[in-house]
Amino acid sequence: MTSHNTRTSRGLRFGVLAVVVGGLLLLAGCSGGAPADPGAASPTSEESASPSTTPTPTPTPSAVYKPADASGPAQNVPVPVLPEVAKTETKEGAEAFAKYWFSVLSYAYETGDTAALSHLSKLECSFCQGLVDDIEAAWAEGKWISGGQIEIPVATAKPSSDGSTQVILQVLQKELVIHNQDGSLYQEKTAATNAGSVAMVKFADAEWVVSDLGLIR
Repeated sequence: MTSHNTRTSRGLRFGVLAVVVGGLLLLAGCSGGAPADPGAASPTSEESASPSTTPTPTPTPSAVYKPADASGPAQNVPVPVLPEVAKTETKEGAEAFAKYWFSVLSYAYETGDTAALSHLSKLECSFCQGLVDDIEAAWAEGKWISGGQIEIPVATAKPSSDGSTQVILQVLQKELVIHNQDGSLYQEKTAATNAGSVAMVKFADAEWVVSDLGLIR
């Protein structure tokens, strides 16, 4: 193995991404409204009439989950389900949504599917988009990820002066490995991490979205 994608070879873990993705700074100050299509064209009246929905992969009925390993990618990964409370503009709703967002991030690590993660993250959130880019790079050219699953034991929300809500979380992530198409290691394994994170979330158009994300140093 003589060459690597530069972004991916430098690291993929959530816990180190603040210094991995383009030298991002903690809480880079993303701002603006709900996530929008970067395309310049205005939506047609027919398109405008359709409500925005979160892209959700469809799991195989009665399928058995199999974690990824050196023999191949994970199979039948359970699709995260948005809790009802996460649909409410409340403190509890913000906390539940932040936990859900990280479960979607974990799902993206295991499957390479970043559609829902992108939808739930504002385009201006460079940390969020860096995660999307790195996951997609790790799954390119027949590669896959094993490990990297995320758990959130604690999430505490409080209002912010700019109208958004700050959620402080404990983020546990398992050892992460990127495999080449033949199952060999693409790069050195990355150890499990236990990190603090701050997510800035906003409620707009009847749903929460992550507007900024950073690590607690």
